[in-house]
Amino acid sequence: MARLTEVMLEGYLGLDSDGKIVEVNDSYLAMSGYRRNELVGMHIERLAVSKHEGQLFEQLARVHHQSPASYRGHHRAKDGTLIPIEVSVATFEEGKIAFICLYRDLREQERAEEEVQHTLELLRYVVEHTRSAVAIFDTSMCYLFVSEKYRQEYHIHPETNLIGENHYTVIPDLPERWKDIHTRALRGEVLRGDDDRYERSNGSIEYTRWECRPWYEGDGSIGGMVLYTENITAQKQFEGELMEARDYLSTLITQANAPIVVWDEEFTIVRTNPVFAKLFGKEVGHLVGNPLSVLREYIDESVWEQALLLIRTKERIGGLELCIKQADGSVKTILWTVAVITSKEEGHTQTVIAQGQDISERKEVEEQNREQLTMLRRWYAVMAHREERVLELKGEVNALLREQDKPIRYSSAETRRGM
Repeated sequence: MARLTEVMLEGYLGLDSDGKIVEVNDSYLAMSGYRRNELVGMHIERLAVSKHEGQLFEQLARVHHQSPASYRGHHRAKDGTLIPIEVSVATFEEGKIAFICLYRDLREQERAEEEVQHTLELLRYVVEHTRSAVAIFDTSMCYLFVSEKYRQEYHIHPETNLIGENHYTVIPDLPERWKDIHTRALRGEVLRGDDDRYERSNGSIEYTRWECRPWYEGDGSIGGMVLYTENITAQKQFEGELMEARDYLSTLITQANAPIVVWDEEFTIVRTNPVFAKLFGKEVGHLVGNPLSVLREYIDESVWEQALLLIRTKERIGGLELCIKQADGSVKTILWTVAVITSKEEGHTQTVIAQGQDISERKEVEEQNREQLTMLRRWYAVMAHREERVLELKGEVNALLREQDKPIRYSSAETRRGM
C-alpha cells in the first residue's frame, strides 16, 4: 500500500478515525508545499476549505466503506493559496487508517478551462463585432454565436436573444433549398453562392452572397456550421442602374451625329462611334483596342504633338481644331472638346473622352468671306483712288478757268479745296 501511494500521481492522505493525518505521499507534498513532518498529525480540517466550518469531519464519518465518496473542493496550500481539487474518499473499518483520501490537482484543468472560456468569450466578441454577417450554429441549426451585422442583414432586432434559438424558427420563410444546403454543409460540404435571389414572405426580393462550411469538434466530428452571408440587394440595384446608364451612354455614343472617341490612361481606344471611324475611313472594330497613335498619319505632325501636350496637362480642352486628311485628298476641320476623367482616390487619369464638331463647311464659308472681303478692300482702294483723281482734275479745270477770268465749273472741287 505504501509503495502504491508513493508512485501515484494523485495526492494521498491517510486519516485515522479522528480525522488526523497519518500518511501522506510525495505527490500531495509537492501539491501543497508542506513537508511530511508538518502534515503528519495535523487535522484534515486545517487543510480542507469548507463553507460549513467544523462539519467536514462529520461528512467524512458518514462515508460508508462500500460507497466511496467523490466531490470537488479546495485545500489550502502552505503559502495560503487555495488548490482546487477533486477528492475521492474511501473508508477502512480496521487498522490505523480509517480514511483513504485521494486528491487530483485541478489547477491546470481550471486554467485550461479558463483559457477555453476566454477563447469562447473572445470568439463571441470577434463574431459579434465583425463587420461581416456571420452566424455559427450547432448540428441542430441552433445559434451559438452571431454578429451584429448578421442581425442587420436579416432584420432581427438587436435586443432579440438568438443564442440557443433555432435558425428556422427565427427566420421561418427560408426557402426549402437553403435547408437542403444547410443539411449538406452539416455533412461536411463547403457550399457558396455569389448571387442568390431570395423572395421574402412579404413579397420583397433580396439578393445574397453566402458561404456555408462545417466546423469540427476536437475529435474530428462535425460540431455544426458556419454561415457567412452578405445582403447585396443595394449593390444589385446599383449594378442595374449602372448597367442602364452604360447602355444609355453606349446608345448615345453610337447614335450620336458627332464624332466621339474614348481612350484610357495608356492611350488605348476603348470606345468610339461610326461617325468618328468614318473620319478616318475605318470601321469601329478596327479602332477599338488600338493605340490612339494609329490616327497620327491623318493629322499634321506638329499639330498632333501640340494636341497631345494639351491633353496631358489639362483636365478640359475646348475649341481644339484639328485638320484631318481624307482618303480623297480633301481635309476636314473638326473642332474638339476634350475632358479628362481622373480617379478621386489616386488622382491619376482613368479615361479621356473627346467629342468633335465638323466645321469644314463653316471654315469654307469663312474662307470665302475672307476672299470677298479682300476683293472689296481692293475695289474700294481702286475706286477711292479714282475719285481722288477726278477731283484733282476738276480742280485743275477750275484753276484754268480762273486764269481766264471765267466762272468755275465744278463747285464740288472747290468745297474739297476749302477743306
